[in-house]
Formats: sequence, structure tokens, C-alpha cells
Amino acid sequence: MEKKSLIEKLITQQHNSIAELENKIADIHSNVDVDESDTIDPEDLSNQSVAAEEELLFKQQLSKAKADLNTMLAIDFGTKNNVEPGAYVKTEKFNFLVGYATIPFDFEGNHIVGISTDSPIYKEMKGLKNGDSFRVSGNEYLIKEIN
Repeated sequence: MEKKSLIEKLITQQHNSIAELENKIADIHSNVDVDESDTIDPEDLSNQSVAAEEELLFKQQLSKAKADLNTMLAIDFGTKNNVEPGAYVKTEKFNFLVGYATIPFDFEGNHIVGISTDSPIYKEMKGLKNGDSFRVSGNEYLIKEIN
């Protein structure tokens, strides 16, 4: 697996998530922006309030998605020799992408999880090299390769 294609996929997914959230916000905003002078049914005003709450939630999600994208774009994903932000770490159990937190996912036959530099597992593996091992939550991991 090439790390570059993994990063491109994650960036594309993040751009897609941002676009979806922007579309949802635009759709919801049309329900929020009800002309109160034309409103006959009191239920319209109630729906407007619910839509305003949904819009606010989606705007918060959009803000986080944009911040996550900026975080990812700021990371140097070049070749690494030890565990640091931007490293892709292969172990016998999981593969870790350091610097950008994700839920576990599969890509090109590899089981990957993105971890932030604030995560407990990163604190255990920071600075390690090929052949080193580390232990987290009772599980031991052997680093097979760092890229």
C-alpha cells in the first residue's frame, strides 16, 4: 500500500464530508428562512425552530470537519524513520496513521486506525523505530515497518 494514495483518499473523503454538510445546511436553511408574514399554520413556526437547531448542529459539524481537514493538510506525510506525526506504522495487529484521528477502516487490504498525537497509544509509541515494541491496554504491538 502506498501512503500517498491513503492520504489522498482521506483528503477526498474529508472534502466530500464538507460538501455534504454544506448541502445539508443549505437545505435546512431554506426551512429556517420562513417568511413569518406568510405563515398561516403555527406548525410552520415550530418546524422553523427545529430546523434552526438542526442547522446549528450541522454548522458545528462543518466547523469541525474543516478544522480536521486543515489539521490533515498541515501534517508532513513524507517518509519517516520513527514514530512521529505523519508516520504510517505497520504492526502485526493494526496499522496506525499518526497525527489524524479516524475510526478503524480498511484500505487496500490493510486494517488502519488514525491516531492523534494526544492519544494514549501515541504516547507509548512516540519515537519508536522498526523492530521496537510497545504495550497499550494489555496488548503488545511489534512495529514491522514505519513509512
